[in-house]
Amino acid sequence: MSITELPSLAGCRVWQVDLDAAPAPQFVAALSAPEEERACRFVFKRDGERFVAAHAALRDTLSALTGIPAALLDFTQGPFGKPALAGVPSLRFNLSHCRSFALIAVCERAEVGVDIELLRPMPDAEALALACFTQSEHEALAAVAPAARERAFLTCWTRKEACLKATGAGLSADTRSFEVGISPDDREVEIATADGVLRLALCSFAVAHDAVCAVARVLPRDAAPASRRAAERGMVSA
Repeated sequence: MSITELPSLAGCRVWQVDLDAAPAPQFVAALSAPEEERACRFVFKRDGERFVAAHAALRDTLSALTGIPAALLDFTQGPFGKPALAGVPSLRFNLSHCRSFALIAVCERAEVGVDIELLRPMPDAEALALACFTQSEHEALAAVAPAARERAFLTCWTRKEACLKATGAGLSADTRSFEVGISPDDREVEIATADGVLRLALCSFAVAHDAVCAVARVLPRDAAPASRRAAERGMVSA
């Protein structure tokens, strides 16, 4: 198991994990019984081994940050299944893995979501975009050259996923209700929830040529929108 910390993204610490490198035995031994049971349910052995490596890496990372032994880390779940670290409410994290890659994002006192997908042929991209993207996102995707369409689709998809994972709602929310775009630009996103409008800092990035990744962090409710901050900076400089 190889863990590499990336530069800070969207105000979060992010680690890349090579899931085909064997994890240290002490971190495999630290997995909980439910984690071991989930690993055993995979049809293919390599998928189970990668699941073990991803969760061993998560325990390794969180143990280093909290000083709590990996085997003693206790996880709880939110209403839609998002895990949290029991006893350390200020530390928020998220894990995403796809084939041989995993990403771990951690943030202090702000919910975070991360997602990774690897480029692949997507014959159903048009239908998925129609069902999951906003009208403007769908129209923008249709205008992209066919050779670049899979990357553009997965850019938008990972951005949607990262935002929803940060809110804790997962795919229970309507992905057509908020705009993230098909380009890998940094931006703030607004999502309407039952508790009001949430704003998130969103960033797309890559860990390899064929990887499409995104991370999102929920912003404080009292933080000024980026547009207002930019306007205020302009007034000061003027």
